[in-house]
Amino acid sequence: MSRKTIDLPERFQFSTEYTVLYSDVNVANHLAADRIPAIAIEGQLRFVIALGYEHATAFEEAGLIMAHSEISYLSETDYGDRLRIDVAAINFTAKSFELAFRLFNLSKNIETARLRNTMLFFDYNTKSVCAVPAGFKEKVAAM
Repeated sequence: MSRKTIDLPERFQFSTEYTVLYSDVNVANHLAADRIPAIAIEGQLRFVIALGYEHATAFEEAGLIMAHSEISYLSETDYGDRLRIDVAAINFTAKSFELAFRLFNLSKNIETARLRNTMLFFDYNTKSVCAVPAGFKEKVAAM
């Protein structure tokens, strides 16, 4: 089976640092595969807050939900390693956009993982997907 590559954007709108916690490590004493999405979502929360929102899941009169996710695991990461989480909002359509993530291990100077999540805005009152709010697009463009 051929390996799929997750292409990254030329520019990330946001970066934040994260230190790998003991709770992120598995029995083999390195970062557990199931913790990669959680660390990316922490970066997503910080990105949304940096855009000026108070909550990562309910803003612009809608909720933000994930419709699809892809992950490439690239290198081993250990307890205490410092990661930089790079985040970019890209590929906007009327009702969706993608969040691209790069997790870069600053302690070892090597890329740890790449993720790409397709995101939708969801109106919980009508229980339906809604348009990407213009205000959200404007804030992302200004970053």
